[in-house]
Amino acid sequence: MQKLAKQLMSLFTLTILLFGWGGWVILKNIFPNEHFSWYLYIPILFFLMGNLLIIILAKNYKLEAKKLVNLYMVIKLVKLVIAMIYILAFYFIVKDDLRAFGLVFAAFYAIYIACEFYIFYSIEKQIKKEA
Repeated sequence: MQKLAKQLMSLFTLTILLFGWGGWVILKNIFPNEHFSWYLYIPILFFLMGNLLIIILAKNYKLEAKKLVNLYMVIKLVKLVIAMIYILAFYFIVKDDLRAFGLVFAAFYAIYIACEFYIFYSIEKQIKKEA
């Protein structure tokens, strides 16, 4: 499982770096009026959440099926709460171009959901392989 966790972390890091850099280039060059101050923190937030997800699941993959599903749900709830706190902090503290922030955040959230699905799928596949 540790080998799989390292592979997933590498793949996730590469994905966030590519989309983070690509999004920044698009905002800076194609939509220069839509660039906002907190852009860098969005990929960092999702990078941290994704890697924590991989670490937690890699350490707890031997739980019985019911407990593992509960762990998945708790992780999803915590991710949602963290995302909402981040959005509210941006809204109340920065108030800088909310439309662009919302679109970029939604794009990263969608990318993260796709990566999360792949992570869950890979770990479940590994669990079945080891059983």
